[in-house]
Amino acid sequence: MLNGRYFFPRSTRHVAARAEARDRRLRIEDLQGALLAEVAAKEVRVSARVGRLPRRLELPDGAHFETADNDGVDALKRALGLRNPSRVLDTLERSRRWIAVAVVLAVALSYGFVEKGIPAIALALARATPPSVSAAISQQTLEVMDRAMLEPTQLKAADQRRAVALLARVAAHAPRGPGGYRVVLRRGGAIGANAFALPDGTIVLTDELWALSRNDEEIEGVLGHEMSHVDRLHGLQEIYQASMIPAALAVITGDISQVSQLAAVLPGIVVEQRHARNFEQQADDDAAARLIALHAKPSRLADLLERLESSHCGKPGCPADWLGSHPDTASRAAKLRAETK
Repeated sequence: MLNGRYFFPRSTRHVAARAEARDRRLRIEDLQGALLAEVAAKEVRVSARVGRLPRRLELPDGAHFETADNDGVDALKRALGLRNPSRVLDTLERSRRWIAVAVVLAVALSYGFVEKGIPAIALALARATPPSVSAAISQQTLEVMDRAMLEPTQLKAADQRRAVALLARVAAHAPRGPGGYRVVLRRGGAIGANAFALPDGTIVLTDELWALSRNDEEIEGVLGHEMSHVDRLHGLQEIYQASMIPAALAVITGDISQVSQLAAVLPGIVVEQRHARNFEQQADDDAAARLIALHAKPSRLADLLERLESSHCGKPGCPADWLGSHPDTASRAAKLRAETK
């Protein structure tokens, strides 16, 4: 006999009652023994067992029986011949061992999604991005940076022409060809000697980096490195990882209004150079291949990287986390020199 409360059909009115199983039928009586309801077992719906929450036995006419005796309900279900899958869940909920396993699995799955799932989604979005969206992101990003941190170039006209010519030389050995990239010269100001690529193939080169270089091969190495970021869609992937929801909307719906949110993310990525380590290594490897194709030495890019680090951090060099997640300069330089024939 199971003690509880009987709620009349579609009403909050209730009385104290008892429930029991008789010949695969549920019988509910008040405390004086008067019959309140009797239905076949197959017509009874029993709520799941969740911790110590009260259970409900719902009847087809809208009435229900409620009790806090979870074990009694499980026994009644067995007597009625009803299956009891919720008991397994209850056992799991009460087991500290299984709770610990669930927590570990949740952490592992979360880590796996962040480590593998989000990058995979970001890559898929980057590959699906229409050229119009890439162009809009790049244009808005450059406008933001021109207002906030960059200044008009002060390079002489001859140097500007030389930069364009060097870009064409390197682009001849890149997937997009000479028409797929353009170089934009700016005075770096607060960001100093720097270069970065935008998704549409625009490569921004600062006057300070130009002044820091000592020969054309060093600039060609930088251009080849930044072209790789464009070709491999690194910038788009980083944007999408940082702003997954507006990114998905922009690609799936083609809604250009979402682009402003993406463009707001990119300046921080390119200025702080927070590319993943594997992205930077890929770009270095591609730059080395393009320098070799031009009969130039990859070690020239290594020389400039070391000089760039010194200009940012002084002779002692930069700490291991300089410029976010870049591989350390010494390792990058050593690998580039190993590529030099």
